[in-house]
Amino acid sequence: MSVAKVVNPGGVRRAQRTLMSGPDPAASPSAEAAPEAQGLKRGTVLPLAVPKSKPRNAGRPLSEKELEVLKWARAGKTVWEISRIREISQATVKFHLRNIYLKLGVANRAHAVGEALRRGLLQ
Repeated sequence: MSVAKVVNPGGVRRAQRTLMSGPDPAASPSAEAAPEAQGLKRGTVLPLAVPKSKPRNAGRPLSEKELEVLKWARAGKTVWEISRIREISQATVKFHLRNIYLKLGVANRAHAVGEALRRGLLQ
């Protein structure tokens, strides 16, 4: 599945600002031009640019807390259940899960558990 955006000058600028770091796209003269001036028809669907940089935490080892959260996720526990077991807030559990996903380079809980098993992080 690819990410796309319907051409709209204001929307394109917002998307560029959101997805790309660097100079402000609104400062360039081409950003103010209408899609028709750029050789595009209004309503044309264009793919969005996605930064190719590697997340800061990718490849770093999991902390003891992250391993414990991952262990409970493997057991099928929900965020609420993990928060009660560990006596922490649900937001903290979600924080640990996001860090786990970044460090393992995965997109969801099931993939994280599978990747951790593959790497021998869980028994």
